[in-house]
Amino acid sequence: ISNQCSPLPCYKDGYKECIDGQAKYTCICKPGWQGEKCEEDINECEDLNGGCSQRCSNLPGSYRCLCKDGYFMHSNKQDCGGKERDLRRTSLHDSTLPSHAMNNLNKSFFMVPFLLDIDECAENVCAQLCVNSPGSYSCYCDGKKGFKLSKDVKNCE
Repeated sequence: ISNQCSPLPCYKDGYKECIDGQAKYTCICKPGWQGEKCEEDINECEDLNGGCSQRCSNLPGSYRCLCKDGYFMHSNKQDCGGKERDLRRTSLHDSTLPSHAMNNLNKSFFMVPFLLDIDECAENVCAQLCVNSPGSYSCYCDGKKGFKLSKDVKNCE
């Protein structure tokens, strides 16, 4: 009997391996995919919001966490930090520093406005194309050349 994996019966984006059997085949799926032919994208956002603290965006074979406008993404790529407006409002009088330290600070400290957005793209976080957005960023790959975004949503494969 000929090789059941040729031509490939599995969905090319979702399969990791095709195992030839006697008059049958088995598609082994990549993480984020399911189904007999690995043709079904798993929506990770349906399960506890993908572990994201605010917004979850499902992607083919993957997902990514996003922050609402005015919030910023922490380095763990799941949790969003406080609003910039709240950071700018921070007052020295709300501090838990002892009074002698407060006196020294009051003599030499002045408020500097916080930047509204950190351009993560300037830090070369993406393998190919990076698009900055308020409080976040998105990585993209050149699909015309056959690249697609890997599960880490930064590299291309």
